[in-house]
Amino acid sequence: MSPSDRAVLMSEPVAPQPACVRAAVSVRTWSELEFTAGRAEWQELLARSTANALFMSWAWQWRWWQLHRVALDAELNLLAAYSSDGRLVGLAPLIRHRARHRLGLRAERLEFLGTTFRGAGGTTFSEYLDFIIDRSCEAAVLGAFGAHLREDRTWSDLVFANTPTVGLAARLAQSEFEGQCYLRRQDRLTAYVLPLQGRFEDYLDALKPGIRRKVWNRRARHDAPTFRWAEPAEIGGLLERIERFQAARWGSHAAANMRPFHLGFAAAMAEEGALRLSVLARGGEPISVLYNIELDGTEYNLQSGFDPRVAALSPSYLHFGYCIEAAVGRGVRALDFLAGSGRNRAYKQDFGTEEVGLLTVQVIRAPWLAHLYRLYDGVPESVRVFCRAAGA
Repeated sequence: MSPSDRAVLMSEPVAPQPACVRAAVSVRTWSELEFTAGRAEWQELLARSTANALFMSWAWQWRWWQLHRVALDAELNLLAAYSSDGRLVGLAPLIRHRARHRLGLRAERLEFLGTTFRGAGGTTFSEYLDFIIDRSCEAAVLGAFGAHLREDRTWSDLVFANTPTVGLAARLAQSEFEGQCYLRRQDRLTAYVLPLQGRFEDYLDALKPGIRRKVWNRRARHDAPTFRWAEPAEIGGLLERIERFQAARWGSHAAANMRPFHLGFAAAMAEEGALRLSVLARGGEPISVLYNIELDGTEYNLQSGFDPRVAALSPSYLHFGYCIEAAVGRGVRALDFLAGSGRNRAYKQDFGTEEVGLLTVQVIRAPWLAHLYRLYDGVPESVRVFCRAAGA
């Protein structure tokens, strides 16, 4: 952990309201039935929290669980915190399963619902994973969750993957387990967020000339592709088109593994009016597809792809330009490009974005497992690369 990260995490937490003190917070696990029926209560709590509106939404988390639970052979471990007056004030969406560790060893793991450590099992990737806690009593609920997790003696390691560097889960890992367990902070990611303030013309003026040409000026070309919003009936075909574009560009069919999840999720978001699926076409043929979702004032770019045969036109820059202009017109506060970089460089920086840090925190409690990882972490990186390649 960097000194700056540690300084933020060690800053004074938000003081709980008198009605929500730690001693008055009770924690129990939700059943599958409560999870399925709990959408309204979940979303009401989400609105009172600082948790991410997309990845921590009931729709995302519930669909992820329905799709991946059987393949993972996992058990739901969804912790719910209640105040003394019976209000839901916190959710810790976790799953429990036998995870594979180094040398093929297996042990009981608790980890966030929404992704698996380093993509084990080929699950759908999620970002900004964290606890959902009422802003008025974060410290009290965090303490209650920490006590519950410490008292649960069944798990060997606890993984908070793709969580904000200064988020609630990172804070809990440090306050409750630092010095008692072996903490690994790794797999750091950078998400790129574009604040949208003022006029679109002002945004264009602030861009570097070379980027402005790609985002805006090329619209004036006589052969410039046209922009349009897609219809819900096109969801399946356009998600498949993204897969083909990505496979042609990257030589990988990774997006195809996520299609079952996103087919259902995109359709659900279309019903709620949150889907922002758009096409850039030339001669009626799509050359770029952007699959975005708009929730709580932020538009998220979940997937994108363009025809590599027209790369010289910079279709993705032009396409994002149209989406940014439309988002400004709707009063959207930010466009989140999420984590990840381009093929050769971090192109998302070109749009004037700000960086948000994510990381994975692994809390290892079992002594034998902690010893194994300490040994592994102590060897040179070149040896670790070899071990990973060998599947160890």
